[in-house]
Order: sequence, then C-alpha cells, then structure tokens
Amino acid sequence: MMYQRIVLLLFFTALIIPFESCKTLEPAPVDTVEDVEQITEDVQENIETFTPSPDTIEELVSDRPKPYDTHAMTNDLTGFSFRLFKELSKNHEQQNISFSPVSLNMALAVIYSGAMTDTRDEMARLTGFNKDATLFHTNYFQYFSSFGKLEADTLVDFNLANRVFVEQSYPVLDSYKHDVETYHGGAFEQMNFIEDTRRAEQRINRWAMEMTRERIKDLIPEGTLDPLTRMVLANAIYIKSEWRHPFEEENNVQKEFHAISGQIETTEFMTQRESRIPYLKLDDRKVIQLPYTSPNLSLMIILPDEKTVTDISTYIPDEDQYKEMIDNISPHDVYMEIPRFKLESQFSLSDHLKEMGMEKAFDERADFSGIGGQRDLFISAILQKVFFEIDEKGSEAAAATAIIVTATAVMPGIEEPREFIADRPFIFILKENQFNTPLFVGQFVSP
Repeated sequence: MMYQRIVLLLFFTALIIPFESCKTLEPAPVDTVEDVEQITEDVQENIETFTPSPDTIEELVSDRPKPYDTHAMTNDLTGFSFRLFKELSKNHEQQNISFSPVSLNMALAVIYSGAMTDTRDEMARLTGFNKDATLFHTNYFQYFSSFGKLEADTLVDFNLANRVFVEQSYPVLDSYKHDVETYHGGAFEQMNFIEDTRRAEQRINRWAMEMTRERIKDLIPEGTLDPLTRMVLANAIYIKSEWRHPFEEENNVQKEFHAISGQIETTEFMTQRESRIPYLKLDDRKVIQLPYTSPNLSLMIILPDEKTVTDISTYIPDEDQYKEMIDNISPHDVYMEIPRFKLESQFSLSDHLKEMGMEKAFDERADFSGIGGQRDLFISAILQKVFFEIDEKGSEAAAATAIIVTATAVMPGIEEPREFIADRPFIFILKENQFNTPLFVGQFVSP
C-alpha cells in the first residue's frame, strides 16, 4: 500500500543520513500522494477496534489512585478521636480527664509511615489514613503544615514536636528517615537502649518536659523500657492562650456543682455576660465556643440539659454531630458560669486501640518492615500524659501572652442572654479552627 512505501522510504533515508553527512545529498525520489482518502481508509481498516468490557473498565478505574483530600482525612481522624475518648470516658466515668487526640494521631502517623500489609490495613481502617503512601503523605503534610499558623501566631504560646529515639545499633531505612523528616517534621536521636535503658528513659522524659514547658513530667515510668526496646516515637504539644473576653476574678462566685457521683459540691465559678459568643441549643444539650485572642483556636463546651448526669460519655459527639455543631453554632448574647479547674491525666492506650481493631501492631504479627526492612518490630505500649487548666485569663495546654479587646458588635440588652450555667458534668474540646480537629478533649465531672 502507498502509505507503507512512504514509511519505508523515510526509514531508510534516516539510516543513510548520518553516514552521508559530509556529502551533498540528493533528494530521494518518492511517489506523489494523490489519493489521501484511500490512504485514510486503508489505515482505518488496519486499526483494531477496542471496546473494553464493564469489568475491564472497573479494573482500570480501581487501579487509578483515588482522589483524597485533607478535609476527608481530618474528618476521619476526628471520628476516631471521639470514639477513643468515649472509651476512655467509660473507663474513667467518675474522674476529670483530658486526652490529646492530636498528639496520639501524630505519633501514630509517624509509625504508620513504616507499617506494611495487614498492619497498615488495620491502622488505616481505624484512623482513616490513606493506604496509598503518596496520598497519605501529601494530605497529612498539608494538615501538619497547618500548625505553622499557630507557631507563627504571637498571640499563642505554641510548641509541637516529633522525635524518634532509636537504638543506635538498629538499621533504619533511608526511605523511612526521609518520610519522617520530610512529612512529619521529625528528628532522629540515637539511644543506647541495650546497655543503658534508665538513661534513655531519663533523656526521653527530659525532652518531653522541655517541649511542654515542664508541664509533662515522667512520660515514661521507670522500668518501662528494656534492652529489647528499639525505638520510641514521641510527640509533644503545648498550647497556652488567653480568652478574647477574659473573666474578672472579682465576679467569681461560690456555687453548687452537681457531680457525676450524685453529690452536690461547692466550687468557684467564673461568671460573665458577653455578646457574640457562639452558642447552640440542641434537643438535650447546650454548646458554647469560647474564643481566644488568637483566631486560630477556640474552646467548645458541651453542657447537658439535665442537672443529674450519670453517663457523660453519651454527650461526646461523633464526627457528624460535631460537624453539625460547627456548622450551626452562631453568635449570641450569653451569660456564662464556668468552674475554673486544673487536671492531669495519664493513659495507657494499647488495650483501647486493640479493642477498636488495631490488633496486629501489638504482637508478633506486626509488619513495620517499612522502618528497618525486616518484620522484627511491634508496639509494646502507647502512653499519654496530659495537663489542662482553665482560669479567668485563658487555658493552658498551650499558651498566649497578649490580650486583645474586641468591641462588641451586638449591644447588650437587645435580646435576653442565653444562659450557660456549667454546674453539672460537661465535655470540653480545645480545637484548632482551620480543620476544626480536636487538640485536647476532656470531661469535668466533679470539682
């Protein structure tokens, strides 16, 4: 056929040109193409028609990376965080506790980067982390980077750090080091776990204390580590910020609080009437959101309507209820009475995570071969300690040193103020305001 002759002639011409580059070349004779339509028909006859079956289409689509965004990841993390806190609440129903979802999730993200096969699948199902490494790192890094706003915010005393303390003789893959340093802002520090576990414990505890302005001490109890320890992945977070509308100490009152135990106890309440406080009334609870001087933070308090509360865990929202609160809360004139308090909590989270489906990571079935190249690692314990305090000036679990006085846009007296009298057990959530992820979650059930 004509088009085949043209192709062959061009091919041989291309072969000859390099060898004849020093000679004067004569144009090669070619046949004139006159019947373009005929050539087109000949070509079409030689094109194999391909119509993929529905199964083939489904297979091709399933192999393609799925779209994944940071908001979807943070929504899944929020759901996981509240489910875990509900388990903690049920196990500490008579106690004031606080838990830091963001600290746990960031530590889990670091070790998830080295999780493989079934271990990775279980962790992904529990947390919502994407199983595809590229999508996970891309979207997690966007979330992690968002905390740069808090680091740069002069209205907040904020610190966030990840560190991997690794046995000096254990070979860590360069790829894992790269992922931890690039996407998690983590640093590696070599330790001598085999010969001097006590010094290693002291070093890790000193690091945690330094990163949290000395609020967290003895993160790892003496005797926890042993010569088989190969790695401790640690996260520390500290936040201190002041209320946009600080309470006046002279307005504090002594009032009764209806404790979870059924007893009525007298304690000190901070009181304030303020306009434009985000407030929401639901069927069985009230919600307020206290603003800080920093626009990047807020404290949500969920207060049951019933004064007699026997199970505060039923008021912990799931991710959908939490989103509904965020979407529907709006500014109102609010009169508040909130107890000032300080609490410290300590958790061993391993058993809770096993019960929630993350089982293989804690025994010989674990596959963390993405860390050192071998299936020789498993998680022996996950520990967390928390400090949380609120008073007239603000809250500490992180910090700020400036007070900004904002003019109220709604004049007092235009509407009857909503009352928010926190004289019974309540849930509190310290959150960042970009993705609204909970940084600290707690319950106050007794003065």
